[in-house]
Amino acid sequence: MSDFDYRARKAADAVRQQIAANPVSTEKGIRRAQRSLARGALIPSAVAAAVFLVAGVVVAVPHGRDNGTPSAADGAAFAVTGALKPFSTCDAVLQYFQDQAPEYLIQRAAGGNVATASGEAGGAAKRTAVPQQGRGSDSSASGAEPANPDSAHSTTNVQEAGVDEPDIVKTDGKRIVSVAQSRVHLIGLDNGKMRLRETLPDTMARNVFLSGERLLVFSGQTPGNSEPGSPWAGQQAVLTMYDISNLSNPKLIARLIIDGDVLDARLVGTQVRVVTVSSPDVDAPSPVYTSAGEISQRSMDELRAAVAKTTADDWIPAYTLEDGRGAEVSTGRLVECANLARPDAFSGLDTVAVSSFDIGSALQSRKTVGVVAGGEQIYATDTSTYVSTTEWNRDGSVPKTNLHKFVTAPSGASTYEGSGEVPGTLLNQYAMSEYQGVLRVASTVSERRGWANSRQTIEGLVTTLHEQDGSLRQLGQVGGLGRQDNESIKAVRFIEQRGYVVTFRQSDPLYVLDLRDAAAPKIVGELKIPGYSGYLYPIGENLLLGVGQSGLDQTIDNTPSPSTRRAQVGVQFSLFDISDPASPRRIDTQTYGGGAAAAEFDPKAFLYWQPRNLIIAPTNLQGDYRGKRAFRGLMLLRANADGVTELGRLATTAAYGAVNRSLVIGDTVYMLSDHALQANNLDTHHEIDKLIF
Repeated sequence: MSDFDYRARKAADAVRQQIAANPVSTEKGIRRAQRSLARGALIPSAVAAAVFLVAGVVVAVPHGRDNGTPSAADGAAFAVTGALKPFSTCDAVLQYFQDQAPEYLIQRAAGGNVATASGEAGGAAKRTAVPQQGRGSDSSASGAEPANPDSAHSTTNVQEAGVDEPDIVKTDGKRIVSVAQSRVHLIGLDNGKMRLRETLPDTMARNVFLSGERLLVFSGQTPGNSEPGSPWAGQQAVLTMYDISNLSNPKLIARLIIDGDVLDARLVGTQVRVVTVSSPDVDAPSPVYTSAGEISQRSMDELRAAVAKTTADDWIPAYTLEDGRGAEVSTGRLVECANLARPDAFSGLDTVAVSSFDIGSALQSRKTVGVVAGGEQIYATDTSTYVSTTEWNRDGSVPKTNLHKFVTAPSGASTYEGSGEVPGTLLNQYAMSEYQGVLRVASTVSERRGWANSRQTIEGLVTTLHEQDGSLRQLGQVGGLGRQDNESIKAVRFIEQRGYVVTFRQSDPLYVLDLRDAAAPKIVGELKIPGYSGYLYPIGENLLLGVGQSGLDQTIDNTPSPSTRRAQVGVQFSLFDISDPASPRRIDTQTYGGGAAAAEFDPKAFLYWQPRNLIIAPTNLQGDYRGKRAFRGLMLLRANADGVTELGRLATTAAYGAVNRSLVIGDTVYMLSDHALQANNLDTHHEIDKLIF
């Protein structure tokens, strides 16, 4: 997560707090999920705040939340099921939404305050909510980036070997494609010099895939029929395919426009998997409230009448495909009714779709399957894709994370396999991992106990699940991670049959888990140190690098009084010896002043260049009154059994913004900010070129 995305997560948390305080307002219509497009590179869907209109009421939710799943405050009873209920016809799809939507939307709009025929407040019919997250196939990959067989250039730091992830910079060693200021820049390399060959017309670009001569750009747009400047303009995801065999004259091949937003995507070989989430698009009258603050019976009747007039296409996301000349090739439902299904239990009104296609195609031979459920983030192996959703309950009860699993065949066709759930919330995609058919999920559970909920308890859990009879069923679970000091999970890394979890509040316990027996996972080692690691990366078999903050306690005036103690926070790289699971130890650190290493929030910002055993970390340091100078650029480090050593710092000009990516081609390292791409020699560290966007 970039610095912007980190702030966006904070904003989403603020939105979540507003939900509890003031869940309703008066606007018109049920609209497809709204996403903000106001950033340079679009906000990744897992952290942006989404806003959509429900039954004439503006409801703000964390982006990716299942917009339709009842919370405990809605009077819903939660139950997990993995049974998939396919829709055989579009009539069946329409009937489902018309049956489920009115009472649910009324309940959401009223906040549980609904006038009944007798004039008393009542609740909507109870429903059970469906699970929503899953995860993939057998993978023995440690998660560490393998040595590049070519050894000529670096690649994106990904979670699973062989499963590429879209990013804001890609290279094949001969050219560089970068996303800066929401534009895609094609850069040629001529005798070591960078030349900007072309800037693509996409103006809201998020990230890209590069495969051979094909470039797939993920971006967004506001529908043309939306009111100009309206904050409620619906989002459409745009996938644009280019042929960039000639960098100076890229050829537009096709453009696919989808209602909703792209959660994430993966590229395995030449097969692209794209996960999108969309909300329905239905007009409904604004509600009228009684003197008691309840939605009137007339408003409820009008809403039911509006829903009764809908068609299946009002509930299913649509797409439009254009050719390279901008002419419409086809349009219609993103998911055909026969390929859409719902879990056995009600899971809201959103549609999560998994679309797959060959990157060498013109986006015409897509295979799409959908489930009526919400989506938040994804984790994928070479064959499986898991989509998660966190259920935030307004009554303060423990949230749950639902998991949905899809499997993609070699032909590219994806199928829904089953669902499950775990208690609590997930940190990010690294909180999930599959090994030998078992899904391991790390979650943080926070709840209030005691008189008037006066005491909060927080702990981490690791749950193991496997697929059985169409469900992701729990095999085992171990808890207590960080429970003693009410600490939440800050970093997770699963490496084959071990798990490594960092929790933090004031200190930094590193837990080592033995996962060999999936039915009985257990904690086998613990190391308690100041600070925390926000990202973990394996260096070989026995070393683990942590990127985070030092959090060193510093006593003022030599007094231990809490009022005279403070936490000194600074960027810290920690090296752990994990050769003995029962006794992990930190063998060295490199600590700097206040600021952040980008990898703490965004794993793709981390680069381990294996041919030189070189850690390259975009880092931003703040200056202070002690004379420490601010720094923006790359930290070059080396880690081995003797410790972690700084080899140098490559600075860039502050005016170009924070550095958020790096890549290596030959003996040159490149650093990308939102305004420039700078090249330095890896041996001399001298700047050799700079391209200003």
